[in-house]
Amino acid sequence: MHQGFEKMKADFRAAFGTSFDFLRDRAIYDTPLYRFLERMPKGSDLHAHADAVLPMELQVEFLKDHPELVITPDWQIRFIGPGVPYGSRTMKECLEDGLTADDFERCWTIGGAPRNGYVWDWFEGIFTKCGAICTTPALVQDYYTRVMLYYHSIGVEHLELRSPFFGTREDAIARAQAYIRALHKVRETDPLFTLSIVACAGKNDAWDPLFDILMDNAIWVLKNVKDGRYDLVKALDIVNDEDRSYSLARYEERIRSILMHNPGLRLTLHAGESLRGENGEIAVALRCGTNRLGHGFNLYRYPELEKAVLEKGICMEICPVSNAALGYCSDFSQHPAKQYMQSGIPIVICSDDAAYQSRSVLTGDYLAVTVGWDLSLEQLHQLCRNSIDYSFLIPERKRALLKWWEKAWDAFLES
Repeated sequence: MHQGFEKMKADFRAAFGTSFDFLRDRAIYDTPLYRFLERMPKGSDLHAHADAVLPMELQVEFLKDHPELVITPDWQIRFIGPGVPYGSRTMKECLEDGLTADDFERCWTIGGAPRNGYVWDWFEGIFTKCGAICTTPALVQDYYTRVMLYYHSIGVEHLELRSPFFGTREDAIARAQAYIRALHKVRETDPLFTLSIVACAGKNDAWDPLFDILMDNAIWVLKNVKDGRYDLVKALDIVNDEDRSYSLARYEERIRSILMHNPGLRLTLHAGESLRGENGEIAVALRCGTNRLGHGFNLYRYPELEKAVLEKGICMEICPVSNAALGYCSDFSQHPAKQYMQSGIPIVICSDDAAYQSRSVLTGDYLAVTVGWDLSLEQLHQLCRNSIDYSFLIPERKRALLKWWEKAWDAFLES
Protein backbone atom coordinates (compact mmCIF):
# COMPACT_ATOMS: atom_id res chain seq x y z
CA MET A 1 0.00 0.00 0.00
CA HIS A 2 2.75 2.47 0.93
CA GLN A 3 4.67 1.88 -2.30
CA GLY A 4 1.53 2.23 -4.38
CA PHE A 5 0.62 5.44 -2.58
CA GLU A 6 4.08 6.94 -3.10
CA LYS A 7 3.91 6.07 -6.81
CA MET A 8 0.53 7.78 -7.15
CA LYS A 9 2.00 10.91 -5.55
CA ALA A 10 5.09 10.84 -7.77
CA ASP A 11 3.02 10.33 -10.92
CA PHE A 12 0.69 13.17 -9.99
CA ARG A 13 3.56 15.53 -9.22
CA ALA A 14 5.25 14.65 -12.51
CA ALA A 15 2.07 15.54 -14.40
CA PHE A 16 0.88 18.61 -12.48
CA GLY A 17 3.65 19.79 -10.16
CA THR A 18 2.55 21.39 -6.91
CA SER A 19 0.64 24.32 -8.39
CA PHE A 20 -2.65 23.47 -10.05
CA ASP A 21 -6.14 24.89 -10.51
CA PHE A 22 -9.11 22.83 -9.35
CA LEU A 23 -11.45 24.47 -11.86
CA ARG A 24 -9.23 24.67 -14.94
CA ASP A 25 -7.05 21.54 -14.54
CA ARG A 26 -9.88 19.06 -14.93
CA ALA A 27 -7.60 16.11 -15.61
CA ILE A 28 -6.67 15.96 -11.91
CA TYR A 29 -10.07 14.39 -11.16
CA ASP A 30 -9.22 11.37 -13.32
CA THR A 31 -5.91 10.58 -11.63
CA PRO A 32 -5.40 7.49 -9.43
CA LEU A 33 -4.35 9.73 -6.53
CA TYR A 34 -7.54 11.79 -6.63
CA ARG A 35 -9.70 8.67 -6.79
CA PHE A 36 -7.73 7.14 -3.89
CA LEU A 37 -8.27 10.22 -1.73
CA GLU A 38 -11.91 10.42 -2.73
CA ARG A 39 -12.44 6.93 -1.24
CA MET A 40 -10.41 7.73 1.90
CA PRO A 41 -12.49 7.96 5.11
CA LYS A 42 -12.06 11.60 6.06
CA GLY A 43 -14.08 11.86 9.26
CA SER A 44 -15.31 15.46 9.33
CA ASP A 45 -15.38 18.75 7.46
CA LEU A 46 -15.16 21.48 10.11
CA HIS A 47 -15.24 24.57 7.90
CA ALA A 48 -17.86 24.74 5.15
CA HIS A 49 -20.11 27.70 4.38
CA ALA A 50 -23.86 27.47 4.00
CA ASP A 51 -25.36 27.25 0.52
CA ALA A 52 -21.88 27.11 -1.08
CA VAL A 53 -21.28 23.38 -0.90
CA LEU A 54 -22.60 21.33 -3.82
CA PRO A 55 -20.20 21.03 -6.79
CA MET A 56 -21.51 22.83 -9.88
CA GLU A 57 -22.85 19.77 -11.70
CA LEU A 58 -24.87 18.82 -8.62
CA GLN A 59 -25.99 22.41 -8.11
CA VAL A 60 -27.27 22.48 -11.69
CA GLU A 61 -29.09 19.21 -11.02
CA PHE A 62 -30.63 20.68 -7.85
CA LEU A 63 -31.87 23.73 -9.73
CA LYS A 64 -33.23 21.58 -12.54
CA ASP A 65 -35.34 19.74 -9.96
CA HIS A 66 -36.76 23.02 -8.58
CA PRO A 67 -38.63 25.05 -11.20
CA GLU A 68 -39.69 27.47 -8.47
CA LEU A 69 -36.12 28.84 -8.79
CA VAL A 70 -35.28 30.78 -11.94
CA ILE A 71 -32.08 32.27 -13.36
CA THR A 72 -32.29 35.91 -14.37
CA PRO A 73 -30.56 37.38 -17.45
CA ASP A 74 -27.74 38.62 -15.18
CA TRP A 75 -27.24 35.09 -13.78
CA GLN A 76 -28.93 35.61 -10.43
CA ILE A 77 -30.96 32.82 -8.85
CA ARG A 78 -34.41 34.11 -7.87
CA PHE A 79 -37.49 32.54 -6.34
CA ILE A 80 -40.24 32.76 -8.94
CA GLY A 81 -42.94 35.35 -8.31
CA PRO A 82 -43.69 39.06 -8.61
CA GLY A 83 -40.64 41.15 -9.40
CA VAL A 84 -38.68 38.45 -11.20
CA PRO A 85 -37.00 40.13 -14.22
CA TYR A 86 -38.37 39.50 -17.71
CA GLY A 87 -36.36 36.82 -19.48
CA SER A 88 -35.74 34.73 -16.37
CA ARG A 89 -35.73 30.98 -17.04
CA THR A 90 -35.78 27.79 -15.06
CA MET A 91 -32.64 25.67 -15.12
CA LYS A 92 -34.48 23.13 -17.28
CA GLU A 93 -35.23 25.86 -19.83
CA CYS A 94 -31.62 27.09 -19.71
CA LEU A 95 -30.31 23.60 -20.45
CA GLU A 96 -32.86 23.08 -23.22
CA ASP A 97 -31.65 26.36 -24.77
CA GLY A 98 -28.10 24.99 -24.94
CA LEU A 99 -26.50 26.26 -21.75
CA THR A 100 -24.31 23.76 -19.89
CA ALA A 101 -22.84 23.31 -16.43
CA ASP A 102 -19.66 24.88 -17.83
CA ASP A 103 -21.55 28.11 -18.56
CA PHE A 104 -22.78 28.28 -14.99
CA GLU A 105 -19.34 27.40 -13.70
CA ARG A 106 -17.93 30.45 -15.47
CA CYS A 107 -20.51 32.71 -13.83
CA TRP A 108 -20.83 31.07 -10.43
CA THR A 109 -17.25 30.10 -9.55
CA ILE A 110 -13.86 31.69 -9.09
CA GLY A 111 -13.01 30.25 -12.53
CA GLY A 112 -14.89 33.14 -14.12
CA ALA A 113 -13.04 35.89 -12.24
CA PRO A 114 -11.17 38.44 -14.38
CA ARG A 115 -7.47 37.62 -14.34
CA ASN A 116 -6.45 41.19 -13.50
CA GLY A 117 -9.21 41.98 -11.00
CA TYR A 118 -9.52 41.75 -7.24
CA VAL A 119 -10.78 38.21 -6.90
CA TRP A 120 -12.70 38.93 -3.67
CA ASP A 121 -15.02 41.30 -5.59
CA TRP A 122 -15.94 38.49 -7.97
CA PHE A 123 -16.17 35.99 -5.11
CA GLU A 124 -18.60 38.12 -3.11
CA GLY A 125 -20.57 38.66 -6.29
CA ILE A 126 -21.14 34.91 -6.54
CA PHE A 127 -22.87 34.93 -3.16
CA THR A 128 -25.10 37.73 -4.46
CA LYS A 129 -25.95 35.74 -7.58
CA CYS A 130 -26.50 32.43 -5.80
CA GLY A 131 -27.75 33.62 -2.43
CA ALA A 132 -31.38 32.67 -3.08
CA ILE A 133 -30.71 29.02 -3.82
CA CYS A 134 -32.15 28.07 -0.40
CA THR A 135 -34.98 30.60 -0.22
CA THR A 136 -37.51 28.38 1.59
CA PRO A 137 -37.31 25.70 4.28
CA ALA A 138 -38.25 23.07 1.67
CA LEU A 139 -35.31 24.13 -0.50
CA VAL A 140 -32.98 24.10 2.52
CA GLN A 141 -34.11 20.59 3.36
CA ASP A 142 -33.54 19.21 -0.13
CA TYR A 143 -30.24 21.05 -0.65
CA TYR A 144 -28.73 19.77 2.59
CA THR A 145 -30.07 16.28 2.14
CA ARG A 146 -28.03 16.23 -1.07
CA VAL A 147 -25.05 17.87 0.63
CA MET A 148 -24.88 15.36 3.46
CA LEU A 149 -25.37 12.38 1.16
CA TYR A 150 -22.50 13.70 -0.96
CA TYR A 151 -20.32 13.92 2.13
CA HIS A 152 -21.33 10.38 3.08
CA SER A 153 -20.20 9.20 -0.38
CA ILE A 154 -16.66 10.55 0.20
CA GLY A 155 -16.15 9.21 3.71
CA VAL A 156 -17.29 12.19 5.78
CA GLU A 157 -19.63 11.47 8.70
CA HIS A 158 -19.73 14.85 10.45
CA LEU A 159 -20.23 18.34 9.05
CA GLU A 160 -19.79 21.63 10.89
CA LEU A 161 -21.61 24.13 8.71
CA ARG A 162 -21.16 27.89 8.91
CA SER A 163 -24.67 29.28 8.63
CA PRO A 164 -26.20 32.71 9.23
CA PHE A 165 -29.78 32.84 10.45
CA PHE A 166 -31.32 35.78 8.61
CA GLY A 167 -34.76 37.28 9.11
CA THR A 168 -36.94 36.95 12.15
CA ARG A 169 -36.64 34.45 14.97
CA GLU A 170 -39.36 32.45 13.22
CA ASP A 171 -37.31 32.45 10.00
CA ALA A 172 -34.26 31.26 11.93
CA ILE A 173 -36.21 28.41 13.53
CA ALA A 174 -37.66 27.39 10.16
CA ARG A 175 -34.19 27.12 8.60
CA ALA A 176 -32.81 25.22 11.58
CA GLN A 177 -35.72 22.78 11.51
CA ALA A 178 -35.11 22.24 7.81
CA TYR A 179 -31.52 21.24 8.64
CA ILE A 180 -32.88 18.73 11.15
CA ARG A 181 -35.34 17.27 8.62
CA ALA A 182 -32.53 16.90 6.09
CA LEU A 183 -30.40 15.19 8.72
CA HIS A 184 -33.19 12.73 9.53
CA LYS A 185 -33.59 11.97 5.83
CA VAL A 186 -29.87 11.30 5.47
CA ARG A 187 -29.93 9.00 8.50
CA GLU A 188 -32.23 6.66 6.57
CA THR A 189 -29.09 5.92 4.51
CA ASP A 190 -26.39 6.73 7.04
CA PRO A 191 -27.55 6.48 10.68
CA LEU A 192 -24.22 7.76 12.01
CA PHE A 193 -24.13 11.12 10.21
CA THR A 194 -24.04 14.21 12.42
CA LEU A 195 -24.40 17.92 11.75
CA SER A 196 -23.41 20.92 13.85
CA ILE A 197 -24.02 24.55 13.02
CA VAL A 198 -21.50 27.33 13.52
CA ALA A 199 -23.74 30.40 13.50
CA CYS A 200 -22.25 33.32 11.56
CA ALA A 201 -22.51 37.04 11.26
CA GLY A 202 -20.52 39.41 9.06
CA LYS A 203 -18.16 42.29 9.79
CA ASN A 204 -20.29 44.86 8.03
CA ASP A 205 -19.12 48.01 6.30
CA ALA A 206 -21.46 50.13 8.40
CA TRP A 207 -22.59 49.89 11.98
CA ASP A 208 -26.10 48.48 11.84
CA PRO A 209 -28.26 46.09 13.86
CA LEU A 210 -27.72 43.08 11.54
CA PHE A 211 -24.89 41.60 13.63
CA ASP A 212 -27.01 41.65 16.77
CA ILE A 213 -30.04 40.25 14.91
CA LEU A 214 -27.99 37.34 13.59
CA MET A 215 -26.50 36.61 16.99
CA ASP A 216 -29.91 36.84 18.67
CA ASN A 217 -31.32 34.43 16.08
CA ALA A 218 -28.41 32.05 16.68
CA ILE A 219 -29.06 31.95 20.42
CA TRP A 220 -32.78 31.51 19.80
CA VAL A 221 -32.01 28.46 17.62
CA LEU A 222 -29.52 27.19 20.20
CA LYS A 223 -32.25 27.18 22.83
CA ASN A 224 -35.13 25.92 20.71
CA VAL A 225 -33.89 23.49 18.03
CA LYS A 226 -32.24 20.20 18.96
CA ASP A 227 -31.03 17.09 17.20
CA GLY A 228 -32.77 14.81 19.63
CA ARG A 229 -31.20 15.78 22.95
CA TYR A 230 -28.18 17.44 21.33
CA ASP A 231 -27.70 21.11 20.46
CA LEU A 232 -27.72 21.93 16.75
CA VAL A 233 -25.87 25.25 17.15
CA LYS A 234 -22.46 24.59 18.69
CA ALA A 235 -20.35 27.68 17.99
CA LEU A 236 -20.13 31.23 16.62
CA ASP A 237 -18.04 32.85 13.91
CA ILE A 238 -17.66 36.30 12.30
CA VAL A 239 -16.75 36.43 8.62
CA ASN A 240 -15.88 38.71 5.67
CA ASP A 241 -12.86 39.85 3.67
CA GLU A 242 -10.52 40.77 6.52
CA ASP A 243 -8.48 43.33 4.62
CA ARG A 244 -11.45 45.52 3.70
CA SER A 245 -13.96 45.08 6.51
CA TYR A 246 -13.94 46.14 10.14
CA SER A 247 -11.78 44.29 12.64
CA LEU A 248 -12.93 41.56 14.97
CA ALA A 249 -12.04 44.02 17.73
CA ARG A 250 -15.25 45.88 16.88
CA TYR A 251 -17.25 42.85 18.04
CA GLU A 252 -15.05 41.59 20.86
CA GLU A 253 -17.12 42.93 23.74
CA ARG A 254 -20.38 41.55 22.36
CA ILE A 255 -18.84 38.13 21.64
CA ARG A 256 -17.55 37.94 25.22
CA SER A 257 -21.02 38.80 26.52
CA ILE A 258 -22.73 36.15 24.38
CA LEU A 259 -20.30 33.45 25.53
CA MET A 260 -20.63 34.48 29.17
CA HIS A 261 -24.42 34.14 29.02
CA ASN A 262 -24.34 30.86 27.07
CA PRO A 263 -21.88 28.48 28.76
CA GLY A 264 -20.78 25.67 26.49
CA LEU A 265 -21.09 27.68 23.28
CA ARG A 266 -17.81 27.48 21.37
CA LEU A 267 -15.93 29.96 19.19
CA THR A 268 -14.14 29.48 15.88
CA LEU A 269 -13.21 32.79 14.30
CA HIS A 270 -12.05 33.66 10.79
CA ALA A 271 -8.68 35.30 11.40
CA GLY A 272 -5.47 35.70 9.44
CA GLU A 273 -6.99 35.06 6.01
CA SER A 274 -4.62 37.64 4.61
CA LEU A 275 -1.13 38.21 3.24
CA ARG A 276 -0.71 41.50 5.08
CA GLY A 277 1.67 42.02 7.97
CA GLU A 278 -0.52 44.64 9.60
CA ASN A 279 -3.51 42.32 9.81
CA GLY A 280 -3.89 41.68 13.54
CA GLU A 281 -7.05 39.58 13.53
CA ILE A 282 -5.40 36.48 15.00
CA ALA A 283 -4.39 38.43 18.11
CA VAL A 284 -8.00 39.58 18.58
CA ALA A 285 -9.31 36.05 18.05
CA LEU A 286 -6.99 34.76 20.77
CA ARG A 287 -8.13 37.53 23.12
CA CYS A 288 -11.72 36.47 22.49
CA GLY A 289 -10.82 32.93 23.56
CA THR A 290 -11.34 31.25 20.22
CA ASN A 291 -11.34 27.44 20.35
CA ARG A 292 -10.26 27.06 16.72
CA LEU A 293 -8.87 29.43 14.09
CA GLY A 294 -10.53 29.71 10.70
CA HIS A 295 -7.69 29.86 8.13
CA GLY A 296 -4.96 31.62 10.17
CA PHE A 297 -2.98 31.84 6.95
CA ASN A 298 -0.67 34.72 7.96
CA LEU A 299 0.22 33.37 11.42
CA TYR A 300 3.82 32.99 10.23
CA ARG A 301 4.14 36.79 10.36
CA TYR A 302 3.68 36.75 14.15
CA PRO A 303 6.14 34.40 15.93
CA GLU A 304 4.77 35.23 19.39
CA LEU A 305 1.21 34.48 18.29
CA GLU A 306 2.38 31.27 16.63
CA LYS A 307 3.97 30.28 19.92
CA ALA A 308 0.72 31.06 21.76
CA VAL A 309 -1.37 29.03 19.30
CA LEU A 310 0.99 26.09 19.79
CA GLU A 311 1.01 26.36 23.59
CA LYS A 312 -2.77 26.65 23.80
CA GLY A 313 -3.26 23.74 21.40
CA ILE A 314 -5.58 25.80 19.22
CA CYS A 315 -6.56 23.91 16.10
CA MET A 316 -6.32 25.69 12.75
CA GLU A 317 -8.89 25.08 10.02
CA ILE A 318 -6.86 24.97 6.81
CA CYS A 319 -8.66 25.39 3.47
CA PRO A 320 -5.93 25.02 0.81
CA VAL A 321 -8.13 25.07 -2.30
CA SER A 322 -9.84 28.24 -1.08
CA ASN A 323 -6.50 29.86 -0.23
CA ALA A 324 -5.27 29.19 -3.77
CA ALA A 325 -8.53 30.31 -5.41
CA LEU A 326 -8.54 33.62 -3.51
CA GLY A 327 -4.90 34.37 -4.32
CA TYR A 328 -3.18 33.70 -1.00
CA CYS A 329 -1.05 30.78 -2.20
CA SER A 330 -0.49 29.63 -5.80
CA ASP A 331 1.90 26.76 -5.01
CA PHE A 332 0.66 24.27 -2.43
CA SER A 333 4.21 23.33 -1.45
CA GLN A 334 4.61 26.90 -0.18
CA HIS A 335 1.46 26.95 1.94
CA PRO A 336 2.48 28.13 5.45
CA ALA A 337 0.31 25.53 7.20
CA LYS A 338 2.87 22.91 6.21
CA GLN A 339 5.25 24.56 8.69
CA TYR A 340 2.48 24.99 11.27
CA MET A 341 1.84 21.25 11.17
CA GLN A 342 5.55 20.45 11.41
CA SER A 343 5.90 22.72 14.45
CA GLY A 344 3.17 20.77 16.27
CA ILE A 345 0.18 23.05 15.83
CA PRO A 346 -2.92 20.88 15.31
CA ILE A 347 -4.55 21.44 11.94
CA VAL A 348 -7.58 20.10 10.13
CA ILE A 349 -8.21 20.12 6.39
CA CYS A 350 -11.46 21.80 5.35
CA SER A 351 -13.36 22.87 2.24
CA ASP A 352 -14.60 26.46 2.86
CA ASP A 353 -16.74 27.41 -0.20
CA ALA A 354 -16.32 24.36 -2.42
CA ALA A 355 -19.26 25.13 -4.73
CA TYR A 356 -17.52 28.28 -5.96
CA GLN A 357 -13.89 27.14 -5.90
CA SER A 358 -13.64 23.52 -6.99
CA ARG A 359 -15.31 20.67 -8.88
CA SER A 360 -15.49 18.57 -5.74
CA VAL A 361 -15.81 18.94 -1.98
CA LEU A 362 -12.89 18.36 0.41
CA THR A 363 -11.15 15.65 -1.66
CA GLY A 364 -9.28 18.35 -3.57
CA ASP A 365 -8.12 19.93 -0.32
CA TYR A 366 -6.60 16.62 0.75
CA LEU A 367 -5.06 16.26 -2.70
CA ALA A 368 -3.47 19.71 -2.46
CA VAL A 369 -1.73 18.99 0.84
CA THR A 370 -0.87 15.38 0.00
CA VAL A 371 1.06 16.52 -3.06
CA GLY A 372 2.18 19.96 -1.89
CA TRP A 373 3.38 18.79 1.54
CA ASP A 374 4.49 15.31 0.41
CA LEU A 375 2.41 13.66 3.11
CA SER A 376 2.69 10.03 4.15
CA LEU A 377 -0.27 7.77 4.80
CA GLU A 378 0.46 8.12 8.52
CA GLN A 379 0.22 11.91 8.26
CA LEU A 380 -3.05 11.67 6.34
CA HIS A 381 -4.33 9.34 9.04
CA GLN A 382 -3.52 11.97 11.67
CA LEU A 383 -5.16 14.80 9.72
CA CYS A 384 -8.36 12.81 9.32
CA ARG A 385 -8.34 11.88 12.99
CA ASN A 386 -7.81 15.54 13.89
CA SER A 387 -11.04 16.38 12.09
CA ILE A 388 -12.86 14.28 14.68
CA ASP A 389 -10.73 15.08 17.73
CA TYR A 390 -11.08 18.85 17.23
CA SER A 391 -14.74 18.83 16.26
CA PHE A 392 -17.35 20.38 18.54
CA LEU A 393 -19.10 17.05 19.01
CA ILE A 394 -19.79 16.08 22.61
CA PRO A 395 -17.56 13.24 23.91
CA GLU A 396 -20.24 10.56 23.48
CA ARG A 397 -20.73 11.31 19.80
CA LYS A 398 -17.03 11.86 19.22
CA ARG A 399 -16.21 8.41 20.57
CA ALA A 400 -18.82 6.82 18.30
CA LEU A 401 -17.45 8.63 15.26
CA LEU A 402 -13.85 7.71 16.10
CA LYS A 403 -14.80 4.06 16.47
CA TRP A 404 -16.47 4.06 13.05
CA TRP A 405 -13.63 5.95 11.44
CA GLU A 406 -10.83 3.71 12.70
CA LYS A 407 -12.65 0.64 11.34
CA ALA A 408 -13.33 2.41 8.05
CA TRP A 409 -9.66 3.46 7.76
CA ASP A 410 -8.40 -0.10 8.30
CA ALA A 411 -10.89 -1.44 5.74
CA PHE A 412 -9.83 1.27 3.29
CA LEU A 413 -6.16 0.32 3.53
CA GLU A 414 -6.96 -3.37 3.21
CA SER A 415 -8.99 -2.74 0.05
